[in-house]
Amino acid sequence: IPEHADSFNLRSTLNDGDPYRLYNLDVFEYELDKRMALYGSIPFLLSHTAQKSVGIFWHNAAETWIDIDRSKPGDDAQDDAAGSRTETSTHWMSESGIIDLFVFFGPKPADVLRQYSAMTGRTPIPPMFSLGYHQCRWNYNDQDDVASVNKGYEDMNCPLDVIWLDIEHTDSKKYFTWDAQRFPDSVKMLDDIAAHGRKMVTIVDPHVKREGGYLIHEEAQSRGYYVKNSGGDGDYDGSCWPGSSSWPDFLNPEIRDWYSSKFLLNEYGGSTLSLFTWNDMNEVDAVPTNIIIFIFH
Repeated sequence: IPEHADSFNLRSTLNDGDPYRLYNLDVFEYELDKRMALYGSIPFLLSHTAQKSVGIFWHNAAETWIDIDRSKPGDDAQDDAAGSRTETSTHWMSESGIIDLFVFFGPKPADVLRQYSAMTGRTPIPPMFSLGYHQCRWNYNDQDDVASVNKGYEDMNCPLDVIWLDIEHTDSKKYFTWDAQRFPDSVKMLDDIAAHGRKMVTIVDPHVKREGGYLIHEEAQSRGYYVKNSGGDGDYDGSCWPGSSSWPDFLNPEIRDWYSSKFLLNEYGGSTLSLFTWNDMNEVDAVPTNIIIFIFH
């Protein structure tokens, strides 16, 4: 049951602590061999034996708990004489929603995954460079710092395919911008990295800083693209890394197209074809101000 820091061979939960929890959380220094919720919550379970494999998808986005019962004696003809095999059953408990269950009959694991992904969509083939070695930290100080890292890999003759920049490369945490003091010539920096066959990745988050003069915010606000507050009479104004922030309604295809256009070279100033994107926080998250971050993926 992705995503948990536990064995793929799920343990019985009936007499041993809590059930497995599905609830997206940003957990720092999570515990191993625990059923606690982590970054992702995918209600998909695969059951596999030497004879057959089946899968289920519990179509429910609410917080969910799953009990695993491995205590029932198996009744399969393949069970050995000592009765050492057990039948495993699961009990799914969601906070809200309807029962909407999909079953995939395999019979092999690859068949189950093919059937499942035919319904949910398949992962696009990644670009070749993304499979190489990536260097990332929070955060590089400035353009010279990036050049030093790039040179260090050259001097050590160490393979490197991509350098990532976290949020501090932006102008006051406004995405699709550069800090003019610390990254005064992003095009030169990107070209220098590309000359060594490397790419750069910069971060975006789904929130937008509410600040006058920030074009993306002003466009989203004037076009009514933000998620509304609970009363529906104004834009939801929450708090995230930039402070006062709002969230484009990515469920709207028009808004998705608008946001996607911001990655074009003529929109994303200081970018080149060797610049790629890190879509961060692509899960529901919470910050100390107790707000919910609306997400897209």
